[in-house]
Amino acid sequence: MKRFAIKDYGKAADVFEEIEASSREVDATHVRVEVKAFGVNPYDVSVRLGNMKSFRPLKFPYVLGNDSAGIVTEIGADIKNVAVGDAVIAHSVGGANGEELVLPGHKLIKKPEKMSFAQAAGFVTPWITAYNMVTHLLGNQIGEIVMVQGASGSVGSLLVQLLKANGKKVLATASSRNEAYVRELGADEFSAYDKEDAGERFAETADTVIDGTKGGRSSASGVKIMKTGGNYVALNQLPEDQSKAGNYLHFGPSKDYSDLEALEKLVALYEKDAIQIKMADSLPFTLASVIKAHEMLEGHPPAGKIVIERV
Repeated sequence: MKRFAIKDYGKAADVFEEIEASSREVDATHVRVEVKAFGVNPYDVSVRLGNMKSFRPLKFPYVLGNDSAGIVTEIGADIKNVAVGDAVIAHSVGGANGEELVLPGHKLIKKPEKMSFAQAAGFVTPWITAYNMVTHLLGNQIGEIVMVQGASGSVGSLLVQLLKANGKKVLATASSRNEAYVRELGADEFSAYDKEDAGERFAETADTVIDGTKGGRSSASGVKIMKTGGNYVALNQLPEDQSKAGNYLHFGPSKDYSDLEALEKLVALYEKDAIQIKMADSLPFTLASVIKAHEMLEGHPPAGKIVIERV
């Protein structure tokens, strides 16, 4: 079985290698999936660079990847939600960057027929992040007006759509080149960060600000936009200056969140044509493609998801 692994922390071109691995056994609660596509996320880049090794050390060679879609080829005796031959969306704790994956049955769901494998693999972590942030981290405290910074990104674009599906007024920031796309997603008002200061335009406007960018200038702008006493949620870097009254929250995964719950909501919205994902690139199933995907994400990536797809 072919898998793409890292042999150490470091630059993508230096540490990625193609390996042959033995198949894992499937116990009563697990499912074997033939991977047809897997997504590459900023999180994968951060793990590969060693940014998380202080609390998540790796044993090398290590196979990255949490997001995939494929065909079920074997199920354990206790599995009831999928059957052999089903096309599925899967969210694993690593190991998705390869031809095959074994994971618990509660970490996957049947893929809608009209959703491609590439789309399915692209949705997973960005959607689970957006859903859990809105539904569980913020819940009833989110308010009626929400600013999404980085609204053209994979998480930001799904946040805009989910918030609109929940009846919220959505303010959005992104590059001016992505304005038409963000407005198409449903944003009520848009500010191009490369043309104006959204903080000045929307000062004291949003009940909640969600910063899906890497931080920096957007943090100061977001604090201005947040109403006094409101919520500021960061995917990456919280503002250094938190002197303004408010709830400053850093979002991260939690064992208290259910993948299946989030994926069920995704499928329900997708089947109603209420959610979409923008694909930035679908690359062939090669080592060179995996390296390229990581290098693209480390730069200034295009709007949308990058996936690796077997054809």
